[in-house]
Amino acid sequence: MKTTGSTRTVRRLAGVLTGSLLTLTSLAMVVTTTTTGASAATSTFKVCMGTGGTPGTPWQTGQGTVLQDIAHSEGWSSVVLSNQHSPSVSLSNAEVFILDKCNAVIEGPTPESTDPVIAAKLAAAKIPVITFDITQKGWYFVGINNSLAGIEGGEALGHIIKSKWGCSLDEIIASGLPVVGVIDTERTGGMIKGIQKICPNIPNSKTIEYDGDGEVSASSTAARALLAAHPTWSKIAAVGINDDGVVGTLEAAEQLGRAKNIIGWGQSGDLDTGANVDPHLVGSVFYFLEGYAEYAVPLLKQIAAGHIPPMADYTHNNAAVLITPCSASTAQAKAIPGYSARLAKLATVMAGTTPDALFCPKG
Repeated sequence: MKTTGSTRTVRRLAGVLTGSLLTLTSLAMVVTTTTTGASAATSTFKVCMGTGGTPGTPWQTGQGTVLQDIAHSEGWSSVVLSNQHSPSVSLSNAEVFILDKCNAVIEGPTPESTDPVIAAKLAAAKIPVITFDITQKGWYFVGINNSLAGIEGGEALGHIIKSKWGCSLDEIIASGLPVVGVIDTERTGGMIKGIQKICPNIPNSKTIEYDGDGEVSASSTAARALLAAHPTWSKIAAVGINDDGVVGTLEAAEQLGRAKNIIGWGQSGDLDTGANVDPHLVGSVFYFLEGYAEYAVPLLKQIAAGHIPPMADYTHNNAAVLITPCSASTAQAKAIPGYSARLAKLATVMAGTTPDALFCPKG
């Protein structure tokens, strides 16, 4: 990725164009090619991505945009498809990547049960795979330290619970996403462990997890039923696999007139910046998901040059890139640029400048 003024301009323009295209549809294929600044050895290299998460969410669109900006500046072709949070679509997209003769594939989080099948198909086609947050044997792991992210978020909320209520709590409500398997166990379960680390008197019997599907709407519906079934719960801590799940719980409490003594700490940071942050969301563990493709650049360059790097997957606890979580209170998050500003900044930085280095509050 070159950093001359002209290359930055090209990359910025590519980001605007591909971002618009990816926003138009939740299943998008965009191919970009260029020979500017690229060697003959990499001019035919094609990198493909199956984006994870709920279709059309900003970070999902951003991941595709950043990847295509990188590919454009490197002189590679790129294909981006949305996995649509669906096992069948994820598998279908992998088959498209094989037919399209992709030289490397990036997979975002998909339903865990589908990953071994996708892995087998791509391995048979001899296509190396980089995973964003998926713990799949044989895939280069690029993603957050899931266990540390959960525990750090839980500890941060635990300190507030200790200060505010002396660790006297009626319930910890966790909005999970079981379909992603170990990711949910480490992130959502880690938050409960983090709270209990600060407040060891809170037993497991005062914790409950429900499937919030990683969305505000689904989480609020499920949490509303849960809260209605337990009218005596007063002091409540809300945690979850992402901000959406936590905010869903907070909104449910608001709707039932029971938000006076509820506080939540999210993960992902999607809903903890800007002017409309839920007043009961006191912090989040930021991932800056839109910029994950930047971490994959060194691996992609080695693959493009024909030097396949040694395997480094999360299953062996030897990740290719283990991203450090950025835990920030809502007050600290006011200094973090919003999604659009972060995406614009990423379009101008030199290779190796990571999102957490750019945006995580210091001190």
